[in-house]
Amino acid sequence: MKIDIMTFCFVFFLMARLSFGQEQKPNIIFIVTDDQGYADLSAYAHASQDCSTPNMDRIADRGVLFTQGYASAPVCSPSRAGLLTGKYQQRWDPDMYWSPGLPKNVKTLAEYLKKEGYMTAKIGKSDFGKNYHDATARDFPTHHGYDYFVGFSAHAHDYFLLDEEIEKATPDPYGYSESLGRLFRNERKESFENTYTTELFTDEAISFIAQNKEKPFFLDLSYNAVHHLIHEVPQTYLDKWGVKKIDNYTPAYGNYANYYWDYTQVGKISDEDMRKYYLANLNCLDDNIGRLLDSLQTLGLMENTLIVFISDNGGEPLSGANNLPLSGSKYTMYEGGIRVPMILSWPAKLPEGRVYNHRVSALDIVPTCLQAIGTEFPDTRFDGYSLLDAVRNEMPSVTSRKSLFFKFEKHYAIIDGEWKLVFTEDYNPEDRPITSQIQLGNSNNQLGLYHLTRDPGERKNLVTEEPERVEVLLTRFKSWMDDMRKEHENYTF
Repeated sequence: MKIDIMTFCFVFFLMARLSFGQEQKPNIIFIVTDDQGYADLSAYAHASQDCSTPNMDRIADRGVLFTQGYASAPVCSPSRAGLLTGKYQQRWDPDMYWSPGLPKNVKTLAEYLKKEGYMTAKIGKSDFGKNYHDATARDFPTHHGYDYFVGFSAHAHDYFLLDEEIEKATPDPYGYSESLGRLFRNERKESFENTYTTELFTDEAISFIAQNKEKPFFLDLSYNAVHHLIHEVPQTYLDKWGVKKIDNYTPAYGNYANYYWDYTQVGKISDEDMRKYYLANLNCLDDNIGRLLDSLQTLGLMENTLIVFISDNGGEPLSGANNLPLSGSKYTMYEGGIRVPMILSWPAKLPEGRVYNHRVSALDIVPTCLQAIGTEFPDTRFDGYSLLDAVRNEMPSVTSRKSLFFKFEKHYAIIDGEWKLVFTEDYNPEDRPITSQIQLGNSNNQLGLYHLTRDPGERKNLVTEEPERVEVLLTRFKSWMDDMRKEHENYTF
């Protein structure tokens, strides 16, 4: 059968048009920092003057910088559960505290994306508050959607001590925060020597990207920086910031937990030096983020990569983080505990260099990513909402128009419109002096009501001036609590 030239050209044109009309789904990268202060991102107008993060700023320059981004909890384990599921972790955590875990019947973003054909990797910290160091648990990355994992399963890990020899020589290598020794590569432990976690995790991330550049991928890069032990930094950065090298732990010290405790407080390290160690650690982290961005640029992947940059919670009061001008810190429900650095970048589809001042939540990230890949899950209920249309059109997000709720043991808060009702206390335990970069709140162990637009630092408590508003917000919060408690029995572990 003969095909004339006109018919051939038409068919070729039609096939080409259909082919080019099918847009490639974006790559998705999470860059999750650990305990980064609200003032410790130099792209912000309120940034601390001693802080410089040019590579984090590069993400903001190519994207949207959020000034009112909220984690779902003031500590890492529950906040990460909310971040990766798009749901209030309180739905399955009856204690509403440190250890929500990950139910079998709650999907993570990695599971959604894997179903859509994405290659998925988790590199760095994995932490849902339960089943640490257990490669068989549901909480372990390769059991909730990740094809590949390199990292640790705990609150924290030593930056330098990553080998089997130190692991075997240490009486207590497997603590929740005080952990050291080999890292996981998938379900097996592997020794790493002459390296540093921030650099190692970046190397692994760059390698994963290079190996999967021809198809959509999801990379969850969860650094342990800038979590304690904050003094553990390569010598180049110590020299730059003018602080001395502190000897790494050795078994002669005794338990690793004792070493960890000694250096996670002001005492052996001065307040001034704690801030310098923090800035050195942050400097190293920022340089490594720069390496990652350079790799994306070199491979031609930057334009169609959706980057989510976020800290898991507010800055740590004992590591030298700076949350000013906010009150409070990690562990508290003041703004300094839950309002975090956050950026969204997707050069091909989103505005660049935009500052977005409406309230958003980490719970919005899963729905945002699913809309970005053009996939809907009508049978799934999320507590967050996609941000794509809001930031494109410079409109208030859905989250900003609804109440946002927080519960962490005895601490709680509700943000509604411009108002916040909060009950919390500052974290300043005996013999662990708080660092000077943290501003203390003024309503400890009593109810506080604040107008966040006029008073983001939560300095003027309006409880006695607005009793009716207090009652309305309390009623709304108690109703939310009742809804959360009704759901516990629906989840399986």
